[in-house]
Amino acid sequence: MHLLTPLLLALLTLSDPTTAARKSGTSVLLSQVKSLTLRSSASTAHRRVPAIPQLKCAGGNGCRHYSIDVMRCKNAGSDYDDENIQWTCTADLPEEFKLGSTDVICEGYDSPEDPRVLKGSCGVEYRLLLTKRGEEVYGSGGHNVFSGQDGDVSGFAQFVFWAIFLGVAAWILYSIWQDWRTTRVLPRREPRRDGFWGRRMGAVVVVGGGGGGGDYPTDPPPPYPGTGKSSPGQGGWRPGFWSGAAGGAAAGYMAGSRGNRQQENRGLGVVWRG
Repeated sequence: MHLLTPLLLALLTLSDPTTAARKSGTSVLLSQVKSLTLRSSASTAHRRVPAIPQLKCAGGNGCRHYSIDVMRCKNAGSDYDDENIQWTCTADLPEEFKLGSTDVICEGYDSPEDPRVLKGSCGVEYRLLLTKRGEEVYGSGGHNVFSGQDGDVSGFAQFVFWAIFLGVAAWILYSIWQDWRTTRVLPRREPRRDGFWGRRMGAVVVVGGGGGGGDYPTDPPPPYPGTGKSSPGQGGWRPGFWSGAAGGAAAGYMAGSRGNRQQENRGLGVVWRG
């Protein structure tokens, strides 16, 4: 046991310089990096995580119209920590576009918190925006719902507003059309012009013409053959209140006169026989 301990210490001592030399050859402190040149056609070096593109447009209303080919970033000093580096990035752009915010991302050598980063593992995520000239050429941009790219939030709000507005307008127009169609198909009803009392008096004339006595039916008589409804546009006379009353009075008078004549005839017969 006492012999193994010195051997293990010797092995650790020999391996440390090798590991340190290998780490120093492939890693570097981020504070020592003075500048970065990144290209859209290249990918980052990787050790612990998969490689990523050196340049990636992460948002803005100009992403779908243009992509940056080459970008240069310079070390602008640290913020509150020696390894918390601030970067200034520039790129040659047409007048329709301008560069927004940029984020430099590098892979920590042994862990995400390692101050030493893998050489060549740095990439940039940037936002590309439209200038006034670009908005004249390409429009205001806005949020691309289908590609999922972030843009002007007001553009997405306008999209939602117009979608709801057009949907409600279409529903209103469809309802109006349905009402118009239903009104056109249904037959039009004309109001009845003969009054209640005229109908009753007409019934008395028809039923009571055969003689006196008995109760008269209260319902109107059924329609007779050959008597159809006259259309609203046709002229002609229709029984009303006064005409029905006059007809009923005449029928009553005639029935009474007939009864009197029968009684007189019977009386005369008795006299002649006597």
